Amino acid sequence: MDRMKSLYIIFGLLLAAGAASAQQYTISTVAGIGTVQGYFGDTGPATSAQLDFPTRVAVDSKGNIYIADYLTFVIREVTAGTGIINTIAGTGTNGYSGDAGPAIQGEISDVHGIAVAPNGNVYIADTHNSVIREIIPGGNIYTIAGVNKTTGYSGDGGPATSAALSLPSGVAVDSNGNVYIADYGNSTVRKVDTKGIITTIAGTGNYGYSGDGGPANKAALAFPYSLAFDPAGNLYISDLGNTDIREVTADGNIHTVRSNISAETIAVDAAGSLYFPSYESSTVQKILANGTQFPIAGTGTQGFSGDGGPGTEAQLNEPYGVALDSSGDVYVADSGNQVIRLLTPEATSITVVSAASGVGSSISPGEIITIFGTNIGPATPAVAAPNASGYYGTQLAGTTVSVGGVNGPMIYASSTQVSAIVPYEETVGGVADVVVTYGGQSFTAPAVPIVAAAPAFFTYNASGSGPVAAINQNGTINSATNPAPLGSIVAFYLTGEGPTTPTGVDGKPATAPYPIPVASPVAYVAGQTSLIAYAGGAPGLVAGLEQVNIQIPTSLASNVTGPVAVPVLIYVGYAPTQPNVTVYVVRQ
Repeated sequence: MDRMKSLYIIFGLLLAAGAASAQQYTISTVAGIGTVQGYFGDTGPATSAQLDFPTRVAVDSKGNIYIADYLTFVIREVTAGTGIINTIAGTGTNGYSGDAGPAIQGEISDVHGIAVAPNGNVYIADTHNSVIREIIPGGNIYTIAGVNKTTGYSGDGGPATSAALSLPSGVAVDSNGNVYIADYGNSTVRKVDTKGIITTIAGTGNYGYSGDGGPANKAALAFPYSLAFDPAGNLYISDLGNTDIREVTADGNIHTVRSNISAETIAVDAAGSLYFPSYESSTVQKILANGTQFPIAGTGTQGFSGDGGPGTEAQLNEPYGVALDSSGDVYVADSGNQVIRLLTPEATSITVVSAASGVGSSISPGEIITIFGTNIGPATPAVAAPNASGYYGTQLAGTTVSVGGVNGPMIYASSTQVSAIVPYEETVGGVADVVVTYGGQSFTAPAVPIVAAAPAFFTYNASGSGPVAAINQNGTINSATNPAPLGSIVAFYLTGEGPTTPTGVDGKPATAPYPIPVASPVAYVAGQTSLIAYAGGAPGLVAGLEQVNIQIPTSLASNVTGPVAVPVLIYVGYAPTQPNVTVYVVRQ
């Protein structure tokens, strides 16, 4: 592929990052005490109670919250309106007992899935007991599928209580009250209808991947782990073995809707957006129907912080569970922090983040930023192009962005998201208001700190994490099928490098002499210091987009055979790029 063609594809990814119409969220804790682990607090406020590694969460139509308190072997409920927490199932002892008796006197084991039916009944995947159990609110517990401690694959067409399951891990309920089971060990999804009859509706019982576009019960799955319905009744399957999300539509056919996604739990909204927690990066991710992925909570660093502020500036610790209510609120089982957290969509405020990483509490001169809000730009999205002079202008479709009273070059504008470039004249060490103006109205993010550098890589899927947007030495785009050989030079693209020499000119494409960052960058590939062959403006592209050419260390040879993704990190001064960004390399 021609190098300039690759370069413009990369620049297109930058614009795609600006084209992700994304809702921002405010984060709060609704159950548990951050980092305090235990089993305490029933009949009192949920925010004063102790949880013991909560891994799954569900919410019903009334707003009641249900928690699988994993290490205490109980299910707890937070009542809507009062915020009071109670145990509704389990004794605190790992076991299997109590069927047809009070749920709070029945023993359960390790729960890997939880769902609520329209009638309020709660269903749990009691995984190591090999059963699905039903909890009647304020009443008894029953086994509705599987035979305790009997692992196998049998029973289709007959009573679900006589069927054998294998490590059932996920459970979901449709609008008619039918119960669906992610039968993990059997590589299938099974259905228990309202008469108690079990059938296989997806998968053949053989581990694999096949069948897209055809009947789901003739397609091969690997390890189906979690399930979710969208409001239209389509069933989504997180297939961990294939790292795919697959959808079973109303006609019974199966389709792969997302790839390279490893999701412990999933939720789907009416717009077709997917939500899932990433315990590996300690974030919550959202994937729009167009495939754009970005974090809505978590900084990528484990910790407990941020309540009352933007979700993307808060720290999480190994979140494992996610649920969604009809208002668009997102509930997160923040397992390592021993809490349930709530992400509430922001209605009127604006949030300023790096256009590359999607996070950030400060900005730097020349940084490409993204601003989220409501009615802050045109209903029809607009993408900037150079004017007759070759510069990017400071107005786009009636939208402007000013930083400290100075308008910056525009990149993208829509009703919920605007992307622009911080003017180079901003003073490091100060603060500045960021103001979006559209249709005679102004929206302000006050007193945003201006720092010397806030570097962040652009990534290939515009999520801010995962495979980096980069060009190999041969001019092709770096990917899993097109890795960079050890010893070759790869061009990476980032923003937020801060002041440059010569000083960057707002909106001007980079030409010789190319602006280079005042603070010298240092690069690491797979933790090893790496040679930087060039660091400066991306030739021909707008000032603020930096190109850094890095040689992949040959010393990685002992650890690299076939194509592999390895971490890449750049420091500009003392400021690092975001974590969890990788480049594909190979030994030749």
